[in-house]
Amino acid sequence: MAQRRLGEVRAARLAKRAALVASGQVLYPSEARRTHRAADWHKQFVNLVAENTPVTVAGRVTGVRRHGRIVFVNVADPTGSVQLYMSADEVPSEIFTQLDYLDAGDFIQAAGSAGKTKRGTPTLVVREWHLLSKSIRPLPGRHFGLKDTEARLRQREVDLLLNPASAAVLHVRSRVTGWLRGRLSSDGYLEVETPILQATVGGAWAEPFTTHHKALGLDLHLRIAPELYLKRLLVGGFEKVFELGRVFRNEGIDRDHNPEFTMCELYWAYADYEDLMDYTEQLLAALVADVHTSDTLVYQREELMFTPPWPRVRYIDRMRQELGFDILAKKEPERYVAEFAKRRLAVPAVSSYVKLLDGLYKELVRPTFEQPTIVYDYPLEMAPLAKRSTQDERVAEQFQVIAAGVELIKAYTELNDPVEQRERFAQQKAARLAGDAEIAETDETYLQALELGMPPAAGLGLGVDRLVALLAGCSSIRETVAFPLLKP
Repeated sequence: MAQRRLGEVRAARLAKRAALVASGQVLYPSEARRTHRAADWHKQFVNLVAENTPVTVAGRVTGVRRHGRIVFVNVADPTGSVQLYMSADEVPSEIFTQLDYLDAGDFIQAAGSAGKTKRGTPTLVVREWHLLSKSIRPLPGRHFGLKDTEARLRQREVDLLLNPASAAVLHVRSRVTGWLRGRLSSDGYLEVETPILQATVGGAWAEPFTTHHKALGLDLHLRIAPELYLKRLLVGGFEKVFELGRVFRNEGIDRDHNPEFTMCELYWAYADYEDLMDYTEQLLAALVADVHTSDTLVYQREELMFTPPWPRVRYIDRMRQELGFDILAKKEPERYVAEFAKRRLAVPAVSSYVKLLDGLYKELVRPTFEQPTIVYDYPLEMAPLAKRSTQDERVAEQFQVIAAGVELIKAYTELNDPVEQRERFAQQKAARLAGDAEIAETDETYLQALELGMPPAAGLGLGVDRLVALLAGCSSIRETVAFPLLKP
């Protein structure tokens, strides 16, 4: 029935379009002008009336009400709505009769003067108007997408038009990315762009998307992280660099994961992970305060306080507490498989020490960190690009920032010893040959760059989508993306 009704409305609008075209009307003109947006119109209304200032507005028609020889039209733009008044006694008949072809959803431009109705409603008394764009398909009702999130995300333009909360999330996202660029630049970081198409991927554990370059006859991958290129810039003489851009990982989709997402990575020469912990606390506290006017926010009814310093928890100690044994001394996969069985959890497809330990952490420990928390010092095997601790060679100088049970940041002191890095890559290669498709291939170009010498440095990767979800109160990162990937 709904499809039939849609077909009837669409046919009626196409008939109106044909009639207007036949009459010589230009339905989609290139030129459009306005003197006031809706918010400015209301703010300046008293002066506009007093001075009889000519006003031109433009926007989408949201309602048409006909009362005999008088027609009221509501026109909206992103700042608000303006009521238009047109009377057959005050405008030329050819202009008034064109209102018969006007529908909600059309874009129009209208010129006139400010006034009020008998009820005192601010109104634009129109002397002329014309179409800017004729809509053919009607907009859904105001309840669109309330029960069907998939439909709402699939018709995202309709969602953004009808649901102010959805549009507000994109404003938060824009504010976050703009703020990050401004703050990092003011802190001395140079923004750079590194290749998205890469012959060899690295910098993360993830399976890449692969494509083929016809002219070069070369298989290429969409990057899973910009890390190795950014660190090559440290070799090239830059001391502070960052990149804010898309990365792609051929993985599942859930509330915290999407195949393409935005990452902010930065690298800081002559710093270590402890320096970066302090900097990260200050950075995120300032960002939260910029968006929320305070470094405290409410997410899913929980008050999160980003005021530094945050709790710092040693990963190794917390996992020992959870599992009841030393994870640095006990690395047999069978022991960890037994822990999965004991807790009735699904065992990861790749049953290595690293994947099993990481799986238990994500299931049992990470969700317990509600307040912003720094979790630091991981087993060396979990951080192949990180420098080993000077206190314990079995440990990597790595940390993560967790809030609301979600990983926002991963960071570490960078491994800059080319010989040890080659050894780490060799160990990874063995894991890849054993069936772990998420292990990257050895990047010989990166190793050659390291051999030239890279200064001691620390670096981090910030998941922008997850951070925006937290700041905007979204339950899924799909809500933070203008057009999330959906199955056709």
